[in-house]
Amino acid sequence: MSFIQEKLLNIDLGLSKEHRLIQFSDVHVATYEQHDDHQSITKAINQEKLWLKQRLNFARKFKENYDSELLLPSTECLTQLIEYANNNQPDLVLLTGDIIDYYSQANYAYLAKSIKRLNSPYLFLCGNHEYPSALFQDLCQGNCDLYYVEFDEFLVVSIHNSTRKIQPSQLSTFRQLLDYKKSIILTMHVPMMTEYNRDQFMKLDSYYSMSDHDCDEVTSNFIHLVCSSDEVKAVLCGHTHGSITSLIAPNKPQYCCSSGLIGSVNKIIIK
Repeated sequence: MSFIQEKLLNIDLGLSKEHRLIQFSDVHVATYEQHDDHQSITKAINQEKLWLKQRLNFARKFKENYDSELLLPSTECLTQLIEYANNNQPDLVLLTGDIIDYYSQANYAYLAKSIKRLNSPYLFLCGNHEYPSALFQDLCQGNCDLYYVEFDEFLVVSIHNSTRKIQPSQLSTFRQLLDYKKSIILTMHVPMMTEYNRDQFMKLDSYYSMSDHDCDEVTSNFIHLVCSSDEVKAVLCGHTHGSITSLIAPNKPQYCCSSGLIGSVNKIIIK
């Protein structure tokens, strides 16, 4: 059994040519450097042990395949995911949050070094474990709150929603992007829960979704806008540590990528 577990997603936008994206999420890298103090080293080791157990629990919960002989250190998981992306040479690599487990100089340095090894353009999105997001501005290419990559016929838009809320400035900028009248693939860390996928997400703790049912007005307006706009074609997210495919509105799919700790990747064909 290979460490990489590839899930193929096809998104039909009626494009004139095909594009390929690679997505991975929730690797929770915890590492340390030799000169770190005892407390930092202990924390990294304890978190590594925690996620060794947690990755198995999530895999069982979502009935996903895993091989106990392939429970790699989190640093090696990220290394293999980067190598997989380079071998596939996609048009864009999506890192959709919680790639490291917490901010430290060692974790950040490992993340930055890993991202520099990518041979393809990338879009890095902060998760709730990349906190505070202001420390990741360089990796987010200048704007962790909202960033987008423009292709000839569509946009890939990332929005930071790890607090399960949307800020007024994000909503305003997103409205402006809709005026481009291009198809949009939206990426966020936390998935959305609406009336169309409520049964699936109600099985999980509320921590794992951004709900239209119990949120502030700005977040509610954003979710309604995403669900009602013809330009938004699909949503890609992580956070759940299990693969979940659902609809947030009629003909509008949301794909949750499972954990990079068990080698899960979404290979996305947009055509």
